[in-house]
Amino acid sequence: MAARVVKLGLIGCGRVAENYHLPALRKLAGAEVVAVADLDPQRLRRVADRFHVERRYPDVVALLDDLSVEAVAVCVPVQFHAEVALRALEAGKHVFIEKPLALSLAEADRLIECAKQAPGTAMVGFNLRWHRLLRQARALVQRGALGPLELLRTAFTSHHQDVPEWRKRRELGGGVFFELAVHHFDLWRFLLQSEVEEVFAVSQSSHWEDETATVTARLANGVLVTSIFSQRANARNEVEIYGQAGYLRVSCYRFDGLEYASSSSPPGAVRTRLRQMAHALKELPQGALGMLQGGDFIASYRAEWCHFMEAVRRGAPAECTLEDGRRALQVALAAIESASVGRPVRVARWPGRVTAVAGDFELGTGKRDIEE
Repeated sequence: MAARVVKLGLIGCGRVAENYHLPALRKLAGAEVVAVADLDPQRLRRVADRFHVERRYPDVVALLDDLSVEAVAVCVPVQFHAEVALRALEAGKHVFIEKPLALSLAEADRLIECAKQAPGTAMVGFNLRWHRLLRQARALVQRGALGPLELLRTAFTSHHQDVPEWRKRRELGGGVFFELAVHHFDLWRFLLQSEVEEVFAVSQSSHWEDETATVTARLANGVLVTSIFSQRANARNEVEIYGQAGYLRVSCYRFDGLEYASSSSPPGAVRTRLRQMAHALKELPQGALGMLQGGDFIASYRAEWCHFMEAVRRGAPAECTLEDGRRALQVALAAIESASVGRPVRVARWPGRVTAVAGDFELGTGKRDIEE
C-alpha cells in the first residue's frame, strides 16, 4: 500500500528552505508542500512559483489557520524559532524545527514542555544524523571496530562573502557557533553516544561576529575533541575518529568519503591503499547516480524528511528529539561564553543566554556555578 501523503506547510522561504528542504521534499512521494509563508512578498512569490505551491501566506498565523496543513517546517531566523514553533504546537501541528532549537535554554525548555502536551510529533533538523556515511561510521563505532576511543577531530567550513544582517550578530542567532558548529555539537553526541562535559573555544571576527572558531572539548566517556568551524574558508565537512584499534574518516561531500584503517595497517601501506582504491571503485556506480541527485549531503535532507514523515504517519516519536536540540544548544552557548571570557566552560554548569555582542549573558539562576 502507498504511504499516506502528509500535507506540509513551510514557514520561512530563505536560503536553506529554498536550496535544501524544498528540493528534498519535492522528491518524496509521502510528502506534499501545500503552503508556504514569508514576510517578504517577493521571496514568497519566487519560491512558491519555483516549487509550484499554490497557497502563499504573508504571516505565520494565516498558515497555521489552514486546516489542510498537518505539519509545518520552522525555517525562520533563529531568534523566532521558539515563538513560531510554540504557535505551531499549540495549533496542533506536527513540527519540524531547523537547528538550532532556540536562542536560550529557557526557550528550549518551554518548547519541550509544550511538545509533551501537544498531540503532534516534534523534531529538530540535524540532517547530518541521516548522512549515509556518518551512519555507517556510527555503526562501526558501536561494533567496536575502533576499540577504545581516544580522539575525535571534525571540520565544518563554508565560504560566504556576506550574510543576512541577523546572521552577523550572536544575540540574533548569528555566527559560526549557531550556523555550523551546532551541527557538529550534535554529531559528537550522536556518533560517540556520550555527553559533552567541557568546552574551550576561540573565535575571530572581521566582517561579522564569530566568522571562524576553534573548539576543543572533553566528553563524559573521556574522548578529547578538537573542531574547526568557519564561514570564510573553502567548504569542508569532515569527521575523524581515533581509537586504539583503528582510525575512521568521513568526508561528507564525497561519495567514497568513508575511510577505515586498523592500527596494524598504516595509512601509506600498500594494503591500505589498495583497499581504499577497491572501496572507491565499488562505490562509483552508486556514487555517480547519487551525484546526479545532489550527492550524499543533499540526500541527508531527504532521509531526515522521510524519517519525520514516517513518525508523523505512525504517531511515533522522532529520532532527533527536542531534548537533543537542547543538548546541542547548551554546548553552543557554553562555547560562546568560553570564546567571550577566554577560559574553559563546564557545559552542565552554563544555563545562559546570549544577550549582547561582547558576550554578556543573562542567567536563569543568576549563578554561573549552579548545576541544572
